[in-house]
Amino acid sequence: MTIRHFARAHLGLTTLATALLSACACAQPAGGHDRPPPPPEALAACKAAAAGAACNFNSPHGAVSGSCWAPEGKPLACKPTNPPPAAAAAARPGSSAKP
Repeated sequence: MTIRHFARAHLGLTTLATALLSACACAQPAGGHDRPPPPPEALAACKAAAAGAACNFNSPHGAVSGSCWAPEGKPLACKPTNPPPAAAAAARPGSSAKP
């Protein structure tokens, strides 16, 4: 194999790797997390509140209390102080558990 063939093969592999990595990066949601949106009740609980304010709402699973929080660019929602175990596992980085 000549240097020219080696350079072409290296360029081809580099181009392929770049294309694959770009496709993977585009397929990821912002923040790399695939979380469902907050329920409407959680959004309504913080509609007129400030970040960090205490909040509560009724869910199909019972009363929920927490504080208003939002990731950058998203609306405030009531984030439970003590989420159910399945929801807590799904919120941990690197976890694949679904609520």
